[in-house]
Amino acid sequence: MSNAAGLGAVVSYVIILTLLILGTRSMSGAFRRISYGIFLFITLSIFLLILGAHFTYISTAKAVLTMSYGMTVVAVFLVLLSLYFRKKKAIRPSSDFFGGRKKEPSIQEKGGGAKKMFDRRTDEDDGEVPEPLILPEGAVDLFSLRTIFEKGFSVLLYGPTGSGKTFSIVIDHLSALRQEGKIDQIIMIPCSDGMEDYDLLSKPIPIGPHEKMKTMIALSKEYPDIPMPVIAQTLGDWTRVEGPLKRVFRLAHEGQRIAVVFDELNRASRAARNLILKAIDPVLEHYELHDFITGDIISVPLDRIQFCATSNIGASYSQTHDLDESLLDRFQSIIFVDYSTDLEREIFRKQGLSTALSDTIMRVAETLREAYKQGHLSAPLSTRHLKNWGQAILDGADPIVSARGLWINRLISHDQHGYPDEEQLHAIEQVLAGAFGRARESNRKVG
Repeated sequence: MSNAAGLGAVVSYVIILTLLILGTRSMSGAFRRISYGIFLFITLSIFLLILGAHFTYISTAKAVLTMSYGMTVVAVFLVLLSLYFRKKKAIRPSSDFFGGRKKEPSIQEKGGGAKKMFDRRTDEDDGEVPEPLILPEGAVDLFSLRTIFEKGFSVLLYGPTGSGKTFSIVIDHLSALRQEGKIDQIIMIPCSDGMEDYDLLSKPIPIGPHEKMKTMIALSKEYPDIPMPVIAQTLGDWTRVEGPLKRVFRLAHEGQRIAVVFDELNRASRAARNLILKAIDPVLEHYELHDFITGDIISVPLDRIQFCATSNIGASYSQTHDLDESLLDRFQSIIFVDYSTDLEREIFRKQGLSTALSDTIMRVAETLREAYKQGHLSAPLSTRHLKNWGQAILDGADPIVSARGLWINRLISHDQHGYPDEEQLHAIEQVLAGAFGRARESNRKVG
């Protein structure tokens, strides 16, 4: 009996080790942590049973039998646990995804009045569809995107990456206002962790040899008593030019109407964010910029500058910082921007894709985005991905082959050695095969 129990214990231990090795390579982090805990518990239990048998607290036969039963139970538990995580991670590439409930993109605003627009989702509790908001004839929606930009509100847009926040919404609206003569210039300031407050005021740039020589000659004529080597050493190899934020305030002070866009604001350093906070905070019906380098204070009327910003918020975005309440409070409107199917269809229309092909691509996008929301994928299929994919298909590329080369590997997770998750990869390819398998794009261009 003890021999059979010992053999069972050994076999169970080998099964458990195999499951642990396979699980750490292919399963999620949650399964990995559970597996490590179970393995530590098994090892400690075996050690205690061996000590008990050695000091005759328990017979050897009972110790082996206990180990055998215990590890058998653990092995069965790990098998069931692995099946659970495998099912949870897999994407069902069936027609249910294409025929499921569709969600229209919603935009949420905070500051100056909170509101949801374009939200036509059904109420799952009673199955009733809420009545749409009907404005009186001739009434103006005071909180539409168009009106927010027209009124000159300071606005912050946030949402998933590649959803068209910067160019498809902010720049498009500001460009329309510029064409109408309501603003004179649009100045974009890309934010990064390496950008400090003084970079916004005066940016360091290297001096070229010709410029440096001209400056040295001019200084030597102005100060003939100073030797040229001293002038060269004093001048150095760098100089500073007007920074982007100071340029905004200078132009506005001169009378221009400026729209400034802080792209990915939450990537800016703390010092830069603090300077921006002070700059967009109205002081007695004016904006003021304090240049601590020169001591200048530039004051401009509120209607001369419109502050806009975009941000990606979430744990998956590295090298970003939290935007504190003080900075958020300076923005009159804060809007969440999700992926917009209307925007993406318009992009496809401008590219020249047929309606049928555009619809097929959008069904794939909706399927994979829903899978991402449910935790089956590591990243969503963004508007930027779709735009590049549509252009590749328009240029003659096969939809499935071009998807492999453009965006599939961006959506799936990878193990600690960098190998892609085979199940997620296979599931995405099944979704693509279900969408494009029967009829490859036979008519790429409209008409």
